[in-house]
Amino acid sequence: MASIRKMDLTQGVIPIQIIKFMTPLAITFVTQILFHTTDVIVVGRFAKNAEHAVAAIGSSGPVTSILMTIFLGMGAGVSAVVARFMGAKDYKNVSRTVHSSIVLGMACGVFILTVGYLFDRIAFQMLRVPEAIMEDTLAYFRVVLAGIPAVVIYAFGCCILRSVGKPNLPMVILCTSGVVNVVLNIVFVTLFDMEIMGVAYATVIAQLLSLVMILGALHRAHGAYRFLFGKLFRIDFPILGKVCYNGFPAGLQSGCFAISNLLVAHANNDFGPGAIAATSVVGFAAGGLINSIANAQHQTLITFTGQNMGAQKKDRILKGLFWSIGYALLIGIAFGWLAYFTLGSWLPWCVKNPSKEMLEFAHIRATLLLLPGFLFMILDVLSGTLRGLGYSLLPTGISIFGICFFRVFWVFCLFPLFSKNYWILILNFPVSYLLTSTILGIALFFALKKIPHSPQASLSK
Repeated sequence: MASIRKMDLTQGVIPIQIIKFMTPLAITFVTQILFHTTDVIVVGRFAKNAEHAVAAIGSSGPVTSILMTIFLGMGAGVSAVVARFMGAKDYKNVSRTVHSSIVLGMACGVFILTVGYLFDRIAFQMLRVPEAIMEDTLAYFRVVLAGIPAVVIYAFGCCILRSVGKPNLPMVILCTSGVVNVVLNIVFVTLFDMEIMGVAYATVIAQLLSLVMILGALHRAHGAYRFLFGKLFRIDFPILGKVCYNGFPAGLQSGCFAISNLLVAHANNDFGPGAIAATSVVGFAAGGLINSIANAQHQTLITFTGQNMGAQKKDRILKGLFWSIGYALLIGIAFGWLAYFTLGSWLPWCVKNPSKEMLEFAHIRATLLLLPGFLFMILDVLSGTLRGLGYSLLPTGISIFGICFFRVFWVFCLFPLFSKNYWILILNFPVSYLLTSTILGIALFFALKKIPHSPQASLSK
């Protein structure tokens, strides 16, 4: 077991170690967004009614997100528990965590699939999806839903690999399946004229390929994190409880984002297909890039902080936090401002002949989401550090207040006061990010003060 090859984040030059670990994650998440963006771009350029086709794909996003984020957030629990055991060199429990987590992923995927098929039409009606795109939205959603179990298991497998210090494999797997997705998108839409259904089938095929590849990679691994099919149902319930304890709050926090976005989508859909299409394009093509890098930082800080907690190295935790905040500011401003100032160039390329209405909505979203995009990245840095320290419930509670409750108040109380102005609706995003980050920062300050400096001191809470 001791010969396991992994990235040890408890030693080495901290800024280099963080970048070295974060870069494959960022490439993975950004690549994932880019491949998802091809769904929008392909139908946006080749569908007969491009704007309505893009709007149909975008309308399914909030429902898919709310079904998946709570359970995908459980991956934070997988990361935290595996990282802690790896930092403590408890390889026996690493193996138990791997197999219990895969079973948990299977159960979560089946649950999401069942709920999605039972309540899809009701959900879209509650979101006020326009009748003009309702049937296309349902058709796309039902096909993509079939691949969700594969997505959850794949996500848990990626968390395992990252937590043992092997972030490159998920990147290779995603790039491979992503290329397949892009090729099938083009083939199904341009050659077979399948439009929305073509990109849906391409997505599911790529997701199944990712599942096969991630399980194959874990099965071929050497050491504690090797996945053996014969041990699949040897569930360690105490460890599974640790995973759920660390992961469910993270999933609940992600769910808060999804619920709040659902409420915004409810109001956004009243502005028509132009606003929905603008949301899809800006969200996928630009905002998704910033969110992906933020997610990479979040996962990096969970693993970095978790390993250094296991090794009892407080100074490295503090230095890693400060460097990560600096990276968040630098990357967030660079990506957000570049995407904003080039909006007029890339948006018409994504959707042929966009309407004037769609362009106006896209400009508003870009102004309020891309320019202050660094706020979301800082939020994820603070949240990931708290989780690595073992505080799973704290960032969840803060996010429930700062994201979910605050946005409910904004959408239902403030937004109507301004005659339902679109600027006011979207302004809730940067304001809620700033509020939540401030509270997370205060909580993290007190959490760090509780950690003893002595490497011999106990770190258990």
